[in-house]
Amino acid sequence: MHKILLIGSSKVRPTTTVPMIEAAGYTVELAQTGIAGLELARAQNPNLIICDWDLGDCDGHHILKQIRKDHQLVVTPFILLSSLYEHRHLRQTMQLGADDCLLRTYSDEVLLAAIATRIKQQEAVTNHYLSHLRLAAEHLNRLSYYDSLTKLPNHLLFEQRFTQLIETSSHPVALLSLSLDRLRQINNILGYPAGDSLLQSASHRLRACLPTDITLARLTGNQFAIALGHVEQLTTVRKLATEVMDALSRPFSLPGHEVFLTASVGVAMYPDNSQELPVLMRQADAALEYAKRQKSSYCQFYQPNMTVATEYQIRLETWLRYALEREEFEVHYQPQLNLRTGHIEGVEALIRWHHPQAGTISPGLFIPLAEETGLIISIGKWVLETACRQARQWQTMNLGLHHMSVNLSSVQFNQGSLSQQVAHILKDTGLSPHLLELEITETALIQDADAAVRTLNELKELGIQLAVDDFGTGYSSLSYLQKLPIDTLKIDNCFVRGVTTDPKNQVILKSAIQMGHDLGLCIIAEGVETVDEQSLLETYQCDFAQGYLIGKPMNAQKLQTYLEQRLPVVSLAL
Repeated sequence: MHKILLIGSSKVRPTTTVPMIEAAGYTVELAQTGIAGLELARAQNPNLIICDWDLGDCDGHHILKQIRKDHQLVVTPFILLSSLYEHRHLRQTMQLGADDCLLRTYSDEVLLAAIATRIKQQEAVTNHYLSHLRLAAEHLNRLSYYDSLTKLPNHLLFEQRFTQLIETSSHPVALLSLSLDRLRQINNILGYPAGDSLLQSASHRLRACLPTDITLARLTGNQFAIALGHVEQLTTVRKLATEVMDALSRPFSLPGHEVFLTASVGVAMYPDNSQELPVLMRQADAALEYAKRQKSSYCQFYQPNMTVATEYQIRLETWLRYALEREEFEVHYQPQLNLRTGHIEGVEALIRWHHPQAGTISPGLFIPLAEETGLIISIGKWVLETACRQARQWQTMNLGLHHMSVNLSSVQFNQGSLSQQVAHILKDTGLSPHLLELEITETALIQDADAAVRTLNELKELGIQLAVDDFGTGYSSLSYLQKLPIDTLKIDNCFVRGVTTDPKNQVILKSAIQMGHDLGLCIIAEGVETVDEQSLLETYQCDFAQGYLIGKPMNAQKLQTYLEQRLPVVSLAL
């Protein structure tokens, strides 16, 4: 029931007006004065205010001004009752924001008609506002829970529906992570509008081949997710994945082009793999990464041995970004034994990270992360500077070292300014170029063979030594050797480990050493841990040995002491 506030009683005739308005179906509140009316209006928030012009303590215009200044009452319909028959008075009343002005004498019918009109108009305005509010809320909901391009649920809505599914399902639930593998190529060649159109077409196909009760969502640019409940057999999941990949394998039509996509699927199962959705999604992504490496439409279920991204990796990246400026890194040095002379003639520089809270962090954890984030550029430069400065100090001490080996990551090697950076470091540290040896992995060299040859030639012009690290673990170990201006091959420890008891490894190791020598290269064997392994390498005429048998990686002070203890004793003739 609508509430009406009457302000003023001298001319309103409350004894007759109030019952008449109430008889029309409204509730009425009455205020005798203007001040009392303002207080009652703010307290009651009526649907309509009827105010007399002559209030005793003020006039109707004053009340109207105060009403329109109040944010709660600014749109409340206001009818002024007045006895002033002046055009200027009426105009000012309307300019101040009144909805109507009734001049005495008016009939009860006129007053009721004015009330009904204003209430109806206010209801129309309110309904219009609410309609727009509902539309805005729906639009906000779509923005919050749906992907704007494909109109599919986004990750927020997918998580809600997946949670509901596992709460109601009496059987395991499958989470399928699906990737459109060639979308990036389409974007690069045909442009992003074509890629967007392809995504929309792909989402339509996915929805068409999936039952309506299965949740499909778009998580990121080319990645979708599917929630499949009540799974009694894994064959059901694989069958669904196959149907999805088959649907996406058919050609797509774009303006002027017919294109093909391949899809990969990774699957994680609730509750077998995990009972936590964030972990389950990371497991499905780990399975997806494995599936994508198969280079064709492939479905892979998560296995416990797969690498899963964790919150620790996020913390690790944050720590890594501050490690260099906080001086948490240290370079250790592992000795290399000349098997012909029996002297330590080389060392390899190896980075170590000591975090104040986490302790020692393995290079196997932070080096790949540094390469992925690009931090390896600054970290690698620091290692090279530190190693060269240390090598220069040992050079002046005549400790018998002939080279300092420093590893280069593929990211470092492929930066355009590598040779200039090395030249600057050699000049700044004063190290003789022939004492520096840079180690590059096979993987880095075969990424772009022509560019690799150019970079290696630039480095050779500086007078430094070049080595291929982890030899034998790449994909084209033999074909590129004749093209590269290298000096040394480092045989990976997988060929040294257990070589004394494995005849096949012996053949491989002996052949690699012989081939390297035929090419005029120096050979270093890594991972030497036993006397028998060293003896066998000597038999095969390997040049250098490196491993725990020779010495573990150690800091500069310990390595210096180690070298001083192994210096040959010079006897003085009497």
